[in-house]
Amino acid sequence: MKLQKKWMIPLLTMVSSTTFAQAFLMNDASLRSDLNWLNQQGVIQVTTSTWPLSTAAIQDALQHAKPENIAQRKVLDSIRRKIDEGNTLSQVKLKASTDRNKLPAAFGNDNASQNRASFTLQKSTENWDAHLQVNAEDRQRIDNGNNVNVEGSYLAGKIWNQWISFGSVPTFWGPGHDGSLIRGDATRPVPGFLMQRAEQKAFETKWLSWIGPWQYQIFAGQLQRYTAVPKANLIGMRLTIQPFQSLELGASRTFQIGGRGQPSDFDAYWNAFIGRDNAYENNSWVNNDNASNQLGGFDARLNLQPLFNIPVGLYGQMIGEDESGKLPSRNLYLAGIDFSSNYGELPYQLYAEWADTRTSGKVEGYTYNHHQYTDGYYQYGYPIGHGMGGDGQMYSLGGNIQLNATNRITGRLLYAKLNQSNLEINKAFPTNDKMKAIELGWETQVKSDIHVQVGAWLGDSDYLKNDSGASLSIKLPLNF
Repeated sequence: MKLQKKWMIPLLTMVSSTTFAQAFLMNDASLRSDLNWLNQQGVIQVTTSTWPLSTAAIQDALQHAKPENIAQRKVLDSIRRKIDEGNTLSQVKLKASTDRNKLPAAFGNDNASQNRASFTLQKSTENWDAHLQVNAEDRQRIDNGNNVNVEGSYLAGKIWNQWISFGSVPTFWGPGHDGSLIRGDATRPVPGFLMQRAEQKAFETKWLSWIGPWQYQIFAGQLQRYTAVPKANLIGMRLTIQPFQSLELGASRTFQIGGRGQPSDFDAYWNAFIGRDNAYENNSWVNNDNASNQLGGFDARLNLQPLFNIPVGLYGQMIGEDESGKLPSRNLYLAGIDFSSNYGELPYQLYAEWADTRTSGKVEGYTYNHHQYTDGYYQYGYPIGHGMGGDGQMYSLGGNIQLNATNRITGRLLYAKLNQSNLEINKAFPTNDKMKAIELGWETQVKSDIHVQVGAWLGDSDYLKNDSGASLSIKLPLNF
């Protein structure tokens, strides 16, 4: 909490009664599904693999949208409502559950605690955005040592189409529905700085215009309650390009560096940046030539609509735990397919996904583990990458359907082999386990501004046995 309290006062002093579009759209599974649905229908072109999203990029895509039927207009309206909802000056969100949801976290899941009450204040101008979120939690699943926190808060400024922010917001890098191999949101946010473009437009110069719309994200923050190396830092960078309407390519890289007992001078950071940090000298790993724990790799999404008039997307991600010949090695894999269509006037999306966090298909206890950063690629013991942690395999089926403008049903089935190397650093799944689970949800609106979400899950595993429960969330604006 000490790191986060420093920027609560500036956030509070900037709040007033005037509202504008917020800088960012936070991780939201329904919003991403709607954007992907429109991409696969050929209505818009915008990246959905780097979160949080810039609101300006989404608004620009909506302005150039080309809907052809009622279902497409319905999805466009759903996205506009999401944006308008985020512009509300003040909100309260209440969540209550019968138990803590212990399933592997999917994109946008909010399972850090069983019960939560959140109060939000929002103030945005053309070039500034202040977002204060105060959360009170009960029965935490991810124990951060505080029942009250300001996760979800940030202060952002825009200059030359670049948003620069400081705060504690969730990130997600990659095309997967149920996880990212390198930056997911299965743990609590890492407080730090974030920089990305406001709009994703292509370069105007003919020398670079061929890469199409592009986005980047640079992050630098400090891991919380990382006891093996206190005050360890997490730095990451990601770039996506869309050279064709049908194709999006991404490259991501992160490294853990610094902290107590580890080199933190310029040479250490420079060696990590250029990839010269795998040296073993003087019977020690702790020196400027071995300063960090790095992951990096690539991802891609191919939409078949522009090519074959089929609303299908194929996607994959490959992340290396090591490097060989300047390329990722000891790789983790994720692949999937999704289909976006409509039944009459009811838009729906289905997907199938596979993820493998073993080391090139082998259980070696290497993935998300490190000889210096011995708490691994985890924060609070929960994975910074894929929600199942290292040495796991997961197969999932899921989707959603919009019944009307204010009602959506969601669901997913999964089968997973978890923590096959029995590493205790994975507190999400601390022992070798097999899990089968189903998760269902219903989203609706009461009147025009009260949002309700109902969820239920049922899981069965060798270690957790029967994991089941239900949840209710209500979000409503406050008028002073």
